[in-house]
Amino acid sequence: MDSSDGESMESLLHAAAAATAGTAGIAFPAGNDDFRAARNRCAQACRRFNNTPEDAAPELRSSRWLDIVRPARERTEDAVNGTVVTHDMTFRNPALTAQTPFVKPPFYVDYGLRLRVAGSTFINRGCMIMDTPVADVVIGDHCNVGPNCCIVSVSHALQPDERCSKRDSIGKSVRVGDHVWIGANVTILGGITIGDGAVIGAGSVITKSIPPLSMALGVPARVVQSLADLGPPEVFGSVQTLTEAMAHGRRLEQREKLELVRLSHSLRRQNSHSSVSSSSHASHAESQPYQRHSHQHPQQQQPQLEHHHQQQQQQSQHRQQPRPETPPQRQPRQPPGNTAKLSRSDILAIVSVTAVTFTLLTSLFFAGALAGAKRFAIILEPADRNWSVT
Repeated sequence: MDSSDGESMESLLHAAAAATAGTAGIAFPAGNDDFRAARNRCAQACRRFNNTPEDAAPELRSSRWLDIVRPARERTEDAVNGTVVTHDMTFRNPALTAQTPFVKPPFYVDYGLRLRVAGSTFINRGCMIMDTPVADVVIGDHCNVGPNCCIVSVSHALQPDERCSKRDSIGKSVRVGDHVWIGANVTILGGITIGDGAVIGAGSVITKSIPPLSMALGVPARVVQSLADLGPPEVFGSVQTLTEAMAHGRRLEQREKLELVRLSHSLRRQNSHSSVSSSSHASHAESQPYQRHSHQHPQQQQPQLEHHHQQQQQQSQHRQQPRPETPPQRQPRQPPGNTAKLSRSDILAIVSVTAVTFTLLTSLFFAGALAGAKRFAIILEPADRNWSVT
């Protein structure tokens, strides 16, 4: 490879790095003892937070979260005027401002030192944030983060020699604006900014920044729709209590059943209409010989009509003529006797009976022969054996 090829390859690598990274990062030796100790501290804090029951006191859950993101804080900062305001409290009193977000365990983060999540944000289960101590990860107000989402703000050099020689990690910031909805199983790479009010479709991979009020989805994600002129969502109703929700759910099921019945009736009407239209089309096709010549002169139509009548008469006479009777075909004679195939067990039974019968007959024959021989010997025997020749 000459120098020009090497320079072109290097330029391609730099272009790929700029495309995947978005913004330049800061390198740091993640294997040093101080960085490793910070990760161990964060792992212990995450373990305590994940082991906290969801029905625990709000003060405990808020304190366990602050142990992750603000370990060096003053404990007096956990409460405002002696009260800890959590995310779920704002549902009962919208005038309150939550201090800590509503995060469902399990939750995982590497350092937590530069993670900033607004108190009005909700993070569902299985969220993983691979942050760094050199770049911020910020999630704004009133955001919804779906389950199993991953934010990766750390990367490495693209060149193998660079990765092996320095063994450094590169930290890049990630910023999520306000009122952002992130669907389930979304991956956000480092150097990304998601604008306010954006919506990220489930399963997407964010490799480029997303403008505000836009919907992005795909792998890699791309903007597919602007939300600026989008109206309110279509809803069937609204409830405020669990009892209302259960009753409304039953009414919704009834409405769905009625919709299915209405849809089936409409499909039947469409099928009947299509059958009627097909029959009318067939009758129209049969009347075409008369309509095809309707524009001709009556003197020209008369011979054609007579010819058509003659063809119909010939066809009717041909239908009325008796068809020649075909002589009945003789069925082939079946050979006499039972032609069914015998199974192996039947054959063995027949052979056994034959052998037993032959043995009995042979025994009777030899027994009769032996009895006859004895009788013949008795007849030939002399009456007096005590005789002598004189």
